[in-house]
Amino acid sequence: SSAWGAESLPLGPGLTATEMIDAAALGEVKAMYIVGEDPANSDPCSEHARQALNRLDFLVVQDIFMTATAQLADVVLPAAVWAEKEGSFTNTERRVQWSSKAIEPPGAALSDLEIICKVGMSLGIDLSYPDAASVLAEINQNVPQYAGITRERLGRAGLVWPCPSIDHPGTPILHSAGFKLAEGRATI
Repeated sequence: SSAWGAESLPLGPGLTATEMIDAAALGEVKAMYIVGEDPANSDPCSEHARQALNRLDFLVVQDIFMTATAQLADVVLPAAVWAEKEGSFTNTERRVQWSSKAIEPPGAALSDLEIICKVGMSLGIDLSYPDAASVLAEINQNVPQYAGITRERLGRAGLVWPCPSIDHPGTPILHSAGFKLAEGRATI
């Protein structure tokens, strides 16, 4: 809340992707903004997903293709592919890497950052990030596991979180000294 100047943010975890589809099917979720996903095609039960998405009052899809989900949308926002934008990404190894822009996006396509900033501004939210590195810098300030991961430090190989400080090398192996169970869950 303090990082974004918001009065309050919801506490606790939100719904998972499949839980959102189920909630839409029940009428508990009325609108969705889907970025780079195609639940109408990839959900474990695609017919259920299509029915749930059709039940929404409003659906926005931001994608590089006119997917099955995009075909159901009220608004489709044309996004740029990975080579047409820059930014950080975290893979399943927890490795944070930087992807540099190689070419300009065609037509009306924009980077995800540009689209989200424009949508935010149209809603009266000041999302004036000048570039992807400034988004990573905000993540550094608000997520302790990313505090030492900066654009300048990523280089070609990237860094593996947790990386809690600017002089930390990253943590390729978690729980190397073991872990303990607390209430049935592993903790470090």
